[in-house]
Amino acid sequence: MNEQVKLVNEILDFLSVERQEANLAFLNEMIKNHQLKIKWETLSKVVDWEEGNETGRFLPPIERYFKRIIHQGMGGTCWTHSVGMHWLLTNLGYQVNYMYMDPGHLCLRVDLDQPYYVDVGYCAPLFQAYPIYQSFQVKTEREVFVYKVEENEITITRTPGPTKILRTDVVRIDEMKAHINRSNDWKVSPVLKEIQIFGYIDGVPTSIKNQTLKQHFKTGTSQKELNKKEMEYWLTERFGMDAELYKRALVTYEEYHQGVTS
Repeated sequence: MNEQVKLVNEILDFLSVERQEANLAFLNEMIKNHQLKIKWETLSKVVDWEEGNETGRFLPPIERYFKRIIHQGMGGTCWTHSVGMHWLLTNLGYQVNYMYMDPGHLCLRVDLDQPYYVDVGYCAPLFQAYPIYQSFQVKTEREVFVYKVEENEITITRTPGPTKILRTDVVRIDEMKAHINRSNDWKVSPVLKEIQIFGYIDGVPTSIKNQTLKQHFKTGTSQKELNKKEMEYWLTERFGMDAELYKRALVTYEEYHQGVTS
C-alpha cells in the first residue's frame, strides 16, 4: 500500500465513512462528517505562518494538514480545508475544481449528474452538496444561510455575518496566491486578527473568539468570557486540540499581533 492510499484510508477512517465509488450519497456523508468532526480554527494558520513567510508557501503539505487533524485535533480555515477536500475527493475519483468567493473565500465545485457547490471551510451549516445553480436556504439556531442564484451572479448572505459573491468559473490554486498571501498578512487579514475556533461539541455549534465562548443551543445561546486556564481547558479537553500546538500558536500570535496593533 503506497503512502497516498494509506492516507486516504486514514482520513476515511477518521471521518467514519466506508470507501465507495464516487457518488452523491458518499460525497454528502463525507461533507457531513467533515463538518461535525473537523474544526475551523486559526491556530494552525498561525503555526504555519513563520515557515510560510520564509518560503512564500503558506499552505501546509497535505500530509501535515491531515496528520494534524487525525492525531492532534486541529483543523484549518477555508484555504486548507478546501485544498484538503479537493485532494481527498480527487483521490476518490471525483471530478472536482476550486471556486472563489469574493471577498476572500475558497470552496469547491464537484461534477456528478450536475455541478455541485461543496463548502467545508465556511463555519456554515452546510452538511451536504448543493446544486450550484439552484437557490437554497439553511436555518439553524446559529444563523440563516441564504444562497441566491440570480441571472448574473450568486449571492451568499449570512445572518449574522457577511455577504459574498460566488464566482462559478473554476480557478487553479496557483491563481489564488495573492488572496492566500493577503489572508496571511497580519495588517489586513481578518482571520489573523483574533484567535478563533469553531466546531461541534456533542452536536452543539460552539465557538471561541479570542476568549469569548459561545454555544448555540436549540433553547438559546450561552456566552462566557474565559480566563487563561478555562481557555486551555476548552481548547484541549473539549475541542481536543494539541496543547503544545496551541501554546506555540499563542506565542506567535502574541508576538506578531502585538507588533501590528502597537
